[in-house]
Amino acid sequence: MTDPDLTATPPLGLAVVRLPPEFPVARPARGARFLASAFILLSAGVAVLAAWQSWHSYQLVLDVYSPVPKVTDEELVRATDRGVLLSYAWLAGVALSGAAFLMWLWRARINSARICDAPQRLRIRWALLSWFIPLGNLWLPQMVLGDLWRASRPDTPPRGADLRTVPAGRLIAIWWGLFVLMHAIDLFAVNLLVKDDSPKTFESVFYANAITGGLAVVTAVLILVIMRRVDRWQADRDMIR
Repeated sequence: MTDPDLTATPPLGLAVVRLPPEFPVARPARGARFLASAFILLSAGVAVLAAWQSWHSYQLVLDVYSPVPKVTDEELVRATDRGVLLSYAWLAGVALSGAAFLMWLWRARINSARICDAPQRLRIRWALLSWFIPLGNLWLPQMVLGDLWRASRPDTPPRGADLRTVPAGRLIAIWWGLFVLMHAIDLFAVNLLVKDDSPKTFESVFYANAITGGLAVVTAVLILVIMRRVDRWQADRDMIR
């Protein structure tokens, strides 16, 4: 004789319903993070190629100004075309990676407010607006990311916490400083090329692009680590708000 099937006829004629958990859990925007990571790494690769192209262009200019030039017009045209192509690729990479990163930042900022009720210095809308305020965009974005980092830390209490007492992420400060420096040097290199086309100018542009390429790689690795860590902290956390 087998045991009766207790689920065949629900007690009192009522269907058994599984109760939901007490709180829903946070779901990080991993798709936006993966997309942003891909574009960020692509932009870093373009920056490295631009540094190589700057060195090649510098060598061509030295040959042009030598007593017996050996460079051909075709080589100069190819070098110019590569430089223009890499410039547009860099701008496209920055725009696409920036858009994908803002998608991730918006979602992460909302999650941080839902898993921790501690007030943050800037409202959620500033996760986007902070990047487009002249001069303010030199400081405000890292405030948004810094508070998001503090609120997402697993050792930050979900209720009643004071984010001012939570240790700031040094990783964010390092990334932001290098990120601003990278774009400042890149702008400096662009302004140099507008002035003249002497060998000294091309030499300075090469050094500037070499530094920019190195910083692009370092900042890419840092922001990938930051995004991954925040997503890991937020994943499956109870959303109390």
